[in-house]
Amino acid sequence: MKLAYAAALAAVLISGSAATLAGGEDSHYKDLWELKQLHAGFHQAMSHGGVDAATKLQHLADQLALWADDARLTAAGVTYVGKGRPGTASCDPGALTLCDFFANHAGAFVLGRDWVSMTPIFTEKLEVLGRDIASIYFQCIYIDVNNGDKVMSNATIGLPGEPGSALARKVNGHWLFWDVTAGSIALPTLDVQQ
Repeated sequence: MKLAYAAALAAVLISGSAATLAGGEDSHYKDLWELKQLHAGFHQAMSHGGVDAATKLQHLADQLALWADDARLTAAGVTYVGKGRPGTASCDPGALTLCDFFANHAGAFVLGRDWVSMTPIFTEKLEVLGRDIASIYFQCIYIDVNNGDKVMSNATIGLPGEPGSALARKVNGHWLFWDVTAGSIALPTLDVQQ
């Protein structure tokens, strides 16, 4: 009897939680959930992006889908504006679009590389600043699958200790990266092999 009651109570709590997330477009928790999905989508698109040309093209398209059309990314002092489109001049080296950055400068998209992008979840910081704007920060630790899982790079979306240095914007009801400064920090010292 107690087990049946506990199961029924759990079902009510779960369905109530789901209803809370589903109700109201501007629900704070729904926004945080969607921002976490944006963060996860970034890592998924970066991971294995250089395995071969066809994979690179698909992962590049997946990455660009996470950005607003008028997005801006500043990396290593260079600003890239607008998404651009693979297979067009807007993706060529020097076009200064996001497509140019990811296709021609991002280490994970170099052909022949099989890097996986991960994050220490405790570094993630998401803050909804208003109805359609949020501050987002996370680290991207790149691991080379073909090189004994060696840590290759530790980049950031946003700058450590600088809230608002990476912003997401809600476009047509979906959170997208919008105005981002990317950084680089020292590689983690812990041994991921253990």
